[in-house]
Amino acid sequence: MTAYGLLIDYEYCTNCGSCEVTCKEEHDYPVGKWGIRVLGDGPWAIDEDNWNWNWYPLPTDLCDLCAERTAKGREPACVHHCLANIISYGPVEELAKQLAEKPKQLLIVPQFMPRVAKGPFVPQERDDGHRAAHIEVKGTGKAAFGAHRHDSRVGEIDETDLDL
Repeated sequence: MTAYGLLIDYEYCTNCGSCEVTCKEEHDYPVGKWGIRVLGDGPWAIDEDNWNWNWYPLPTDLCDLCAERTAKGREPACVHHCLANIISYGPVEELAKQLAEKPKQLLIVPQFMPRVAKGPFVPQERDDGHRAAHIEVKGTGKAAFGAHRHDSRVGEIDETDLDL
């Protein structure tokens, strides 16, 4: 049986998040569940004039290589929607040949193990009809940094509430 995998050319990943979002939408994963995540390393100084900052799209144990799509001859959703065109899908033997030709790539054969990795998977429906693959944050009254969605209500934070 042929093993299939993903070849990821992380040298050109821009951390756009399209692989994460399209995977969540394709599989209807709820907030906090991911089939692929983009992780970062950096920025850190190599020397006075050069910096290193890499982004690594990495499949999680919820990645099934889009079994329904690939059974129909289609690419996995993350491959199809990658804006930088850095993720390739195919037989491991073919991908290994491409890996040998260029450094700064990762060859990964995901193992779909949702119960081992994350516990029972139960999709959650929201009662407001909103189905975007976004991150939800609960306020604690204390923050070291701030971020908000465009439709969030944002209030003032008093500096005395911060643990700095």
